[in-house]
Amino acid sequence: MGSQSMNRVQEHFEDQAQPMMARCSEAAEAAIHDYPLGVTLAVFAAGLGLGVMVGSSLAEPMGVRSQPTADNIGKKILDAIAEHLPASLQKQLHV
Repeated sequence: MGSQSMNRVQEHFEDQAQPMMARCSEAAEAAIHDYPLGVTLAVFAAGLGLGVMVGSSLAEPMGVRSQPTADNIGKKILDAIAEHLPASLQKQLHV
């Protein structure tokens, strides 16, 4: 009797699955047709939010990467300036 009741349950859900999918599809199409700008903005916001979440999970914390980057940029600027200065001024820049 257990297998017969399982078959009935499976038959019930199999019969209901297709009409439910069709109703959901029709409802989505109707929403897109009725509110194209709202749906577009909602999808854009969801994509942007997902992108921010993925990006922030892959990126290093701001404090960790900002200091070495700032030091490297400052050193590169001083090196570029030092190339065009006389040796006496280069000594004062400690390059």
